[in-house]
Amino acid sequence: MEDLFSLKQAVHAACARHLRERILHAEASMEEARLSGLSETKSSAGDKHETARAMAHQELEKQATALQHLQTMEAFLLRIDPTRRYAEILPGALVSTDQGFFYVSGALGKIEVEGRTVMAIFMQAPILTMLSTLAVGGSGTFNGRQQRLLAIV
Repeated sequence: MEDLFSLKQAVHAACARHLRERILHAEASMEEARLSGLSETKSSAGDKHETARAMAHQELEKQATALQHLQTMEAFLLRIDPTRRYAEILPGALVSTDQGFFYVSGALGKIEVEGRTVMAIFMQAPILTMLSTLAVGGSGTFNGRQQRLLAIV
């Protein structure tokens, strides 16, 4: 069980790093889109210029939305105390099943830590809804596959 507790802390740190990298990438993409819009020079083909500016503006808005989403996920993750232990499935819990590990934090997908694959997912994920009905040691079916809840840390 202590091994899972240290794994949870390592997964939390890996999620924070992963999110920070994605935020930096989104910020760079936003700056690139902003500069692209500014660098469009007026030419004799006015419609072409306006189309390019509009496309750059759309890209900037898209990147801004993505950045805001990532920042919201990061703020949520930073509110999680990775040293807290859980007896039930709540944000911040590491859930161990016979099919794998789930870290209840945010929709970050697969995270590789200490040679293990952990799925970082939101509390509202359907798999967690099913697992939340089980006691440790209990089994349930998700997507036609039997899963046994081994531990919650």
